[in-house]
Amino acid sequence: MRIGFDVSDLATGRADGTTRYTSELAKRLPVLGQEHEWHYFAPFDSPAIRRLAQGKPDLRVHISSWPRYWTQLRLPWDLYRFRPDVLFMPIQQLPLLRPGNMKTVAVIHDLAIHYYPEQFTYKDWLLLHVFSAQAAREADHLICVSRATANDVSKFYGRTEGVHVIHHGLDHEQFRVPTVTEWSASRLALEEKYAQLKQPYVLFVGQLQPRKNLMRLVEAFEKLVSSASSPALQLVIAGSHGWLNEPIKRRVATSKYTARIHMLGRLPDEMLTVLYWHAEVFVLPSLYEGFGLPLLEAMACGCPVVTSNISSMPEVVGQAAILIDPLSTDDIVRGITEAQQRREELKAAGVARAAEFSWDATAQQTLKVLTGADRL
Repeated sequence: MRIGFDVSDLATGRADGTTRYTSELAKRLPVLGQEHEWHYFAPFDSPAIRRLAQGKPDLRVHISSWPRYWTQLRLPWDLYRFRPDVLFMPIQQLPLLRPGNMKTVAVIHDLAIHYYPEQFTYKDWLLLHVFSAQAAREADHLICVSRATANDVSKFYGRTEGVHVIHHGLDHEQFRVPTVTEWSASRLALEEKYAQLKQPYVLFVGQLQPRKNLMRLVEAFEKLVSSASSPALQLVIAGSHGWLNEPIKRRVATSKYTARIHMLGRLPDEMLTVLYWHAEVFVLPSLYEGFGLPLLEAMACGCPVVTSNISSMPEVVGQAAILIDPLSTDDIVRGITEAQQRREELKAAGVARAAEFSWDATAQQTLKVLTGADRL
């Protein structure tokens, strides 16, 4: 079988859950499905894309430079030229023009656009609203990264047939519990790089955008610090700056505890792992998540987790985290306090829960859908 794979996300330089998903599957699928002929399509060359082809003789990489709207204006040309039997689209859309006999598998990561349309640029609204709807209607098969997302597909697009729930995985070599030596060495290195983190800290990892609910997290943190129980606590926010991040940055800057709130920006996985290892608690109080990959990362590293009781988050953490109402700052405070008190219990439960997820399993399930795409 000739399988096409849109790897355009890997040419963007972004670091988010969608790009991680594409990268992990792009590395694994040709290895698992060596009997198939693989064709990767992208609008720009990048080291990440070229590394994928090394040692994979049955993998063809097609770079077709195009300034904009590549998926709709340039990718169709390559599809007619190379004629894949099935096309895998992990970016929540399909090319409108495509060979009629080619089967399609599209991935829906989240439908936050329906819940918070005001939090998206017009371009993102177009891509995520219009093209997600088109993909949901026309793809032969849909992969949803959580049951919550599959429920949203049913709610907003009315589709239930040919929908497969395949969870994200986890890089267990990177995100894991440290050895005693690693813990001690990384603690010294962390305090040398960030002297203020000698004190206990609450950790948030994710892009700075409104639906991550950082405004309420900052307010909850202020309440914690004001109490007698957590006077030395710090708040660490690690992640790139997303759309509408300025109000978040202003809120941090005007907090009376701004000196205790540390915005570290986008960090490599190695530094994120160290932050997870030494955090008192990891908090993801999002108003919506399609999956919530940092939840798995934190649990795998033995960090107690507090997260929202809505959307995909309860599905990801199972019984291994403290669930909170993200609209209540008092409940966020309650969750953090409870996680501190149940630290050892939550660490063990989280490690066990994270062990249930792997990118190998995600790739194996995805390959099964791709190779059976001619059947419903």
